[in-house]
Amino acid sequence: MFEAVLLFREALYGALVIGIACAVLGVYVVLRRIVFVGAALAQLSSAGIGLALWLAGLGLFGSTHAHTIGMSLVITLAGALFFGVGGGRRYLHHEATIGVTYSVAAAMGILLVAKAVTGEAHDLFLQGNILGITRGDTLVLLAVAVPVLILHAVVAKEFLFVSFDPETAQTLGYRVVRWNLLLYLTIGLVIAFAMQFAGVLLVFNFLVVPAVTGLLLARTYWGVFGCSICAAALAATIGFVISVPLDLPTGPAIVAVSGLLALAAWLVRRARGE
Repeated sequence: MFEAVLLFREALYGALVIGIACAVLGVYVVLRRIVFVGAALAQLSSAGIGLALWLAGLGLFGSTHAHTIGMSLVITLAGALFFGVGGGRRYLHHEATIGVTYSVAAAMGILLVAKAVTGEAHDLFLQGNILGITRGDTLVLLAVAVPVLILHAVVAKEFLFVSFDPETAQTLGYRVVRWNLLLYLTIGLVIAFAMQFAGVLLVFNFLVVPAVTGLLLARTYWGVFGCSICAAALAATIGFVISVPLDLPTGPAIVAVSGLLALAAWLVRRARGE
């Protein structure tokens, strides 16, 4: 079993990087109740991938991995900028704007990928290719994730303050909109790179389920971050260990393990009588 896992150890390293980075950001996503912002950004990223593949098929855009990442990054960060500054709230409720963005981005992505010349593009678009991660891919993911995590460690108190008491933060001179924008941009940046390898389902899982597990288990904010990171790392590792030798789809296996960990955390919470 473990011999089979060793064959894909680089993919496991990449999954751990994606899982840990998304788990940290996911705490804000869940606590701020912007879960569907994460879903919408993931779909925008996938639409960017679809657009890049479609343009490459027409010969109007480069077909390299860097070009695909670039297009996905531009589309995702544009969405993060839009949500970060409260785009659309003047005319519609924020949730309605997110819903429109999610559905349209999902449809456009599927339509564009359906016209792409790459035969397996549709499956990779939906599920990612987590087992295809190479050492170079892991280094790219680290180059994105490490600065983002360092930034969040440095300004964690500010992010928490503007997230849960924006009125007081504004009174004390904090530029709440700018802090919100920075948070959304870091989320969008990580999603754009993670989507290239993990797909919509796995990225959305890492953004939500480990954070929920952490919230169920921990009693402090910092404990939530720690439990969320541990849950993501454990789910990625166990998912790989059971999926490779059993010939199961690795992404869904990781998601299933994440769900079981969240269920176990809920049972622990119930056993505490909380």
